[in-house]
Amino acid sequence: MFSFRRQRPPPPPLRFSQWSSPGIVSCGYACEDFMVGVGMVVIQPSTGKMIIVEETKKHYCFLPRGRKDLGETLQQAAVREAYEESGYQVEHFPLFKHNHQPAPPNDQEAYGRPDTEPIYMTVDTWGPKVRRGQVIDVGGEYFISWFVGQIPANAVHHEGVGMPDEQNYKSHLVTFEEALHCLGDTEKAVVRYAHHVYKKHLHALEMLALEQLEGEGDERTAVESNGGSPQSSSS
Repeated sequence: MFSFRRQRPPPPPLRFSQWSSPGIVSCGYACEDFMVGVGMVVIQPSTGKMIIVEETKKHYCFLPRGRKDLGETLQQAAVREAYEESGYQVEHFPLFKHNHQPAPPNDQEAYGRPDTEPIYMTVDTWGPKVRRGQVIDVGGEYFISWFVGQIPANAVHHEGVGMPDEQNYKSHLVTFEEALHCLGDTEKAVVRYAHHVYKKHLHALEMLALEQLEGEGDERTAVESNGGSPQSSSS
């Protein structure tokens, strides 16, 4: 007689940080069933504002984003998409933040420096596409890696740099709070976390500056205690 094991119900999804969705089960996708994209939260540090893009014909706002081209790195694609859709030449913004990317073997101190790795990942599903009664695309998953970029105080806006179907885009510099009123739910989550990371980055810079000032003060105290000389003279 064969005995059959009772199948256990699947475990509940894991809960991560407050910024993330519940965990998903292990899964896999063939390249014909997914797209790889990038997006960017572009900050102007001098004003503390960020860029959103308006689709002026359909009247909605979004963050610069799009699919990466063949042969592009994610970082290259993020800068290109930000330029094409916002009209600003953007640079990646190195930030102090926690991530799970290891430091390279020849640079173990890299983990303690600001980096330009993605800050967020979103997954969207697109449905089947039908043309003349025939299914031409069964749908798939769209994976977007989100980065943080920056523009200077004197950033110049360039017109007409997007694709032909992007010529009706208009970019706006807004506060983080204003952006949250204009964006869809998924991009609101990206902006909330980007704002959180940015504030933590600024706090880290303040702590480093304070440590430097304290170190300089200790050095001056040591010099004064040695009669104005970095090292006490011996006789």
